[in-house]
Amino acid sequence: MSASTPTLIDRVRGKSDVTLSTPVYIVTLALIVLPLGYLVYAALQTDSPGSPTSEFTWDNITTVATTASYWTALRNSLWLGFLVSLFSVILGVSFAWILGRTDVPFRGPLSVLVSLPIFLSPFAGGVAWVLLGSKKSGLINGFLTKWFGEGAGIVNIMSFSGLVFVMVLAFAPLAYLFTLGPMLNMDGSLEEASRVGGASVFRTMRKITLPVVLPGILSAALMVFVLAAEMFSIPGLIGTAAGYRTLPFFIYQNTTAAPPNWGGAAAAGLALLLIMLVGTLLQARATKTSSRFVTISGKGARPVTLKLGRWRWVAFLIPALYVLVGVVLPAAALLLTTFLQYYTPNLSWDLFTLQNWETTLASPRFQIAVQNTIFVGSATPTIAVVIAFALSYIRNRTHAPFRATMEAVGMLPVAIPGIVFGVGVLWAYVGSPVYGTVWLLLIAYCARFLPHALRVISSGIVQVDKGLEEASRVAGAGVTKTMRSITIPLLKPTVLSGWLLLLIYCTRELNVAIMTYTSKSVVVPVLMWNEMSAGAYQKAAALAIIESTLILAAVTIAALVFRVNLFPRGK
Repeated sequence: MSASTPTLIDRVRGKSDVTLSTPVYIVTLALIVLPLGYLVYAALQTDSPGSPTSEFTWDNITTVATTASYWTALRNSLWLGFLVSLFSVILGVSFAWILGRTDVPFRGPLSVLVSLPIFLSPFAGGVAWVLLGSKKSGLINGFLTKWFGEGAGIVNIMSFSGLVFVMVLAFAPLAYLFTLGPMLNMDGSLEEASRVGGASVFRTMRKITLPVVLPGILSAALMVFVLAAEMFSIPGLIGTAAGYRTLPFFIYQNTTAAPPNWGGAAAAGLALLLIMLVGTLLQARATKTSSRFVTISGKGARPVTLKLGRWRWVAFLIPALYVLVGVVLPAAALLLTTFLQYYTPNLSWDLFTLQNWETTLASPRFQIAVQNTIFVGSATPTIAVVIAFALSYIRNRTHAPFRATMEAVGMLPVAIPGIVFGVGVLWAYVGSPVYGTVWLLLIAYCARFLPHALRVISSGIVQVDKGLEEASRVAGAGVTKTMRSITIPLLKPTVLSGWLLLLIYCTRELNVAIMTYTSKSVVVPVLMWNEMSAGAYQKAAALAIIESTLILAAVTIAALVFRVNLFPRGK
């Protein structure tokens, strides 16, 4: 028998791999490819989903390709993504270097506080800064006017610069977490050699530290660019007031117009999808390139803590100021506004009331929204983690056909803007039993956040030595018993980390929900958007506090029970 001829064991194992992979492939294709197929179908239709009079047309594609307003909105999205990415990375890298590599005071608490906005909703932060920084009614301008007279109020958050500012506050912690790992893992002897050669701390950082961690920085920049360019909520809240419309909000307006322009929305979504795919591919390439840089030596070298001397307190002010404007002021503004009879910067004791909380908590719609949010926030991570584990196991532990292709399909939604994916989901399931229910939201969320679970679990499963599982199989254990006894226990910390990450994302998700919800499937972020759009600032602030509390409480309890470290920090 030649070496290339498959043995009986190989044929049996191949059939077993196919049996294992087939249902996983079907679920993955249904979750991801089906909505994308319907998105293309919607772009080529004349009418709304489910309409019997809808016909085939190229007009939607032609209109998007030739209309100046669409191109302006697309350019606005890309320019906004570039600026937010640039400033977020500058801040994030500064935080990573200061908190990970220097002797700055209180770096342990600062590491926690700087990371905190990751666990909060960006839209809640946008609501807070509208309350703080509106030109005529913002709390900051009200305070300045009261103490320094008319004309002292200089803050105008409802502007393009205000839009960039608020989004940078939301994304800087993400850039910080992306670059903190490379900062902590690089070999400190490189910097020591530079210092011995007479270079200053800042010259060493510029010539040694930053070039070594450049792949991580580039990866963070591209990730923030993709997320900022696809964001719907903050540009919709602040950008439209400043006359700056982005393509995601343009798509939302098409679907809420009278009558809705579903074909135009789908066609514009395809254009945005192509841009995001390019950005995501570049981000993946940057991440892959980072493996060429050796930052962890085989001798167990640890990063050197740089002594800043008299500059310690100057460095301390950078993350401390961010904590003030990114965490403390927004939280205080939201909480204060919930107790006002009506929103005004001219505060007095007779304005305070509990009526907003009583009205919000007693509202049947709020109670439905909380129930739905808790349901999708707990069910989505569980289902997505199971699917991600199955895809990762098939990819790394079997010889199933198309395993690499299906893993790529599972990663595809990371490049799909949420509001665009929501349009595809809506068309795919209109007329089905799940349409208009919270189950449609669950399906959409599972597909939307599957890539995040896949990233976390794939990175964990490749670190588990195959020899451990092979030893179990040799001892007579089957695939299921081996996974239950060996693979899953070893991956428990990784799986729990992925579950917590998805819990955060699901609880605060607005982009997909705004396209697929009904009165029966409304969630807290959508309710917050509706209240803010209606000018009910006090109720929107109360919902922002509730949403943030739900996230922090759920994540903290889960972290304590499962002993997962939420806040990476420098040593």
